[in-house]
Amino acid sequence: MLPEAVAVVLAVALLVALIAIRAPIFVALGLSGVVGLLLIGGFAELELVPLALVTQLQNYTLVAAPLYILLGEVLAVSGAGRDLFRTAYRWFNRVPGGLGVSAVGSSTVFGAMSGVSISSVAVIGRMAVPEMLHRGYKPSFASGSVVASGALAMLIPPSLMFLLYSSITGENVAALFAGGIGPGLLLAVLMGMYVVVRAKFAPHNAPRGEDRFSWGERMRALRRILPALLLIALVLGSIYSGFATPTEAAAVGALLSFAIAGLWYRNLTWANCRRIFVSTVQVSATILAIVGAAFVFTQMLVLADVPATVSSFVVGLDVSPYVVIAGIMVVLVLLGCLVDAASLLLVVTPILVPAIVELGFDPLWFGVLLVVNLEMAVMTPPVGLNLYTMKSVVPQLDLKEIFRGVLPYLLIVMLVLVAVVAFPEIATFLPEVLG
Repeated sequence: MLPEAVAVVLAVALLVALIAIRAPIFVALGLSGVVGLLLIGGFAELELVPLALVTQLQNYTLVAAPLYILLGEVLAVSGAGRDLFRTAYRWFNRVPGGLGVSAVGSSTVFGAMSGVSISSVAVIGRMAVPEMLHRGYKPSFASGSVVASGALAMLIPPSLMFLLYSSITGENVAALFAGGIGPGLLLAVLMGMYVVVRAKFAPHNAPRGEDRFSWGERMRALRRILPALLLIALVLGSIYSGFATPTEAAAVGALLSFAIAGLWYRNLTWANCRRIFVSTVQVSATILAIVGAAFVFTQMLVLADVPATVSSFVVGLDVSPYVVIAGIMVVLVLLGCLVDAASLLLVVTPILVPAIVELGFDPLWFGVLLVVNLEMAVMTPPVGLNLYTMKSVVPQLDLKEIFRGVLPYLLIVMLVLVAVVAFPEIATFLPEVLG
């Protein structure tokens, strides 16, 4: 057995090495956690791992994760995404960059149904980007709007990231969902405004369309997405009215999504059902494997008293608490370039939250701030999942073009980060109002 500090350094070094050689993240976290436990306490500490894993994965909050994933997968194959984009275009076609604004709008609404960013990018990107390219949009401009707005699914409820944060900290899921609405809508508005301004002053990026739609056509298009809008209202309404917990709302929402796909869109075929369940199992298993592996790693950190040490160090710094927050945000941006968002949240939350509480900050506010920051992780290489999802659904795009298109949106996310720090009410107002 080694001194705790040495064991932690070796475990972290092993984690970095495994990530560098592109080992699956759950393998990297689990193996480095097990090695750290062995170095600290020998085989006796490993006896606690199975019990700890079962206890963590039995967390009632986590039951909602596969249910929201199932809901999103059903809607992904139902045609709801297609109707969302077409409806948005009928309402925004006359503004500069109308297709880009429509992509941002439809991604925002789809994110409120799925909670998974790559699903939003895949569903909206498969329709919106080829259409934009056909209309003469610059590839980077077209792809950037979808990749960036797809990340809003991480922030706008029902958010998988908030479910994970709640499972670690015990914060109320409904309050976290409410906290994400303000920053999420602010990001959506700013992204839409950027598309309009860029298209207005650099029209070669997004040529104006000649389509004209009557008010009757717009209202008929709106009627097509009415079931999807009602689904969002029922899921969130049942949570904030106190009628159902987020987990119960997820179950009802998943059931209703099958009804919408089968009765409204009439495309719930056996092939689509198989696709839905296979994809749900794959995504859910991946996420829960990462959750379990991350818990092993954090158990090693807790055994070595790392959270308490970090908390004492941070509180003892002779600087403003906001300087500490700024430093944390910068480190998270850098780490987000190397580790996927969900894994990063699972690892850093148990380390940082005790220090944040000691500094006098609201852990709910910090959870929202953390998820806003981690939106950048899905948009930055080399592990930005949204970038590769876009490349997979529109193969003719070049990854460099996709990333070039995302860069302005990274600045928008940073601007919102600063706004949430300067005006915490952006994240805390709705949770306080909704109780």
